[in-house]
Amino acid sequence: MDSPLPQPRRRRPVVLIASCALILLATALLLPRAPAVPPLTPAVRLDPRVARRSGNEVLWQLPPGPPRAAVFVAPGCTIRATDFFDASPGCPRCAGLPEERRFTREALRRGYAVLAVSSRAECWSLDAASASGDGSELAAVGSVIEWWVKEQHPELGGLPLVGIGASSGGYFVSALAARVRFSSVAIVIAEGVFAAMEEIPPGYPPALFVHMPRDADRAQMVAASIDKLKSKHVDVREIQCDAFAVSAEFLAARIPGLTPTVADGLVDVLRHKSFLDEKGFLKNDGRSTPWKEAAEEAKILPEGFRLERHVTEELNIAYAYHEFTSLENEEIFKWFDSHMDHKI
Repeated sequence: MDSPLPQPRRRRPVVLIASCALILLATALLLPRAPAVPPLTPAVRLDPRVARRSGNEVLWQLPPGPPRAAVFVAPGCTIRATDFFDASPGCPRCAGLPEERRFTREALRRGYAVLAVSSRAECWSLDAASASGDGSELAAVGSVIEWWVKEQHPELGGLPLVGIGASSGGYFVSALAARVRFSSVAIVIAEGVFAAMEEIPPGYPPALFVHMPRDADRAQMVAASIDKLKSKHVDVREIQCDAFAVSAEFLAARIPGLTPTVADGLVDVLRHKSFLDEKGFLKNDGRSTPWKEAAEEAKILPEGFRLERHVTEELNIAYAYHEFTSLENEEIFKWFDSHMDHKI
């Protein structure tokens, strides 16, 4: 008599569960993610001193320990020096935008004294004189830096001075570096004024370009600026910032006061209104996305919500077209730290 045929084995439930888990893990790993959010150092409290010099608003703060360097900050259009600091007794008007405050806190944590100056108008002027009769902003800021070091904080004398500016502030810093002795500069989402310079001045400082190649025209101009600086033997480097998927975790971690519940609701609204594509990327930048109207319609914003600029900024970072970013803080400060030859 023939032996009975072997019966097919049933797959054990544990094997099926393990297989499903592996598939889910692989799928999760393939999904686009926001950059990891480095924790802020809670010991660094933002509380600047405020003054007005030559028509410009001036804010500054020294690090908790002895300063090892100083950084001058030129904000972009519509951004003010007050956006680089949290509201405090010394500056109740300060707004603490997410990217700006993270840059300031990282600078202070690393021992940099921070000097932020607002432009007189909405954007910076590179003209030789101003309509207000206060003289050029380039000359005014040069005198502000000198006043800050010589009269306010002589202990900064002899320390390295670096500069960073975004958008309009990037053009301004690139021009200011021709007359102020910076150890190095970081030019963010701007190509600088190098195309208009007949000659790159001798001793021009090392320049780091931080830009978003989604803005293809600007990326080409940045490349031209890099070539021109290299032809004059200026040390140059670029960092390109790409888009990433929006997540509630990213928004809640970046924006002080934004709860996980509201962040979840915001991302749900972005999906429901088709502001995101199938991978979670924004279809338009934050300024062009009517997210607040949609969130108000969905009734997910708490009463007295005052974080519109903060949310818009983070959406701009995710879209990666034109926004100041602190996601590259580590590389920016490595650049500053590696070029400390010039002193104030």
